[in-house]
Amino acid sequence: MSGKEMKFEKVMPFQTSEMVPFKNVADFLRGLAQMIEQGNMDELKEFDLTFGDIKKMKLELKREGDQLHLKAKVKVVTAGAVCCETTGEETEADGKPRYKTIKKRMDKCFKSMGDALKKGLVPEKADVNAFIADSELMVGYAGHGDEHYDQYSKLCVQLNVACENDDLVAMQEKYAELKAMKKLCHDQYK
Repeated sequence: MSGKEMKFEKVMPFQTSEMVPFKNVADFLRGLAQMIEQGNMDELKEFDLTFGDIKKMKLELKREGDQLHLKAKVKVVTAGAVCCETTGEETEADGKPRYKTIKKRMDKCFKSMGDALKKGLVPEKADVNAFIADSELMVGYAGHGDEHYDQYSKLCVQLNVACENDDLVAMQEKYAELKAMKKLCHDQYK
């Protein structure tokens, strides 16, 4: 998945006369914790983000004289970004993407789908479509688990049908079967 980084900064007075010198910071962090618990990121509204857009957040606190500088770096998933990006990928002599490149993209999509399913959500259709497309490419490479390809392809079709029907339970079942097959194949070929 690709993403972009946004930054915001908050400057607060450092109040040494109070019992808790970092009271303003503590209040801010407490508020941030409440926003995270409630899925409400009002502090970041100016960036037009939802909590689901955030991939990573890094906070930095510095004291400069009588002020505290709180900086937050927020890495977000870019709108429309799909786990199956193909820009600048290496290809083989026949023009097909390298097997390793396909596997890396598939791993990202598989992880993204698994994260959604663990939360009880139907994964993004774009992630499922990208995973299915790369799976179809992968089974065209000989010597990497050919004896598993037919069963794997059937599971992918079933996963796709479950996704099209927004059938969360069926998706979770097919994902678990694909995960077991992935482990079996990787144990055998890695």
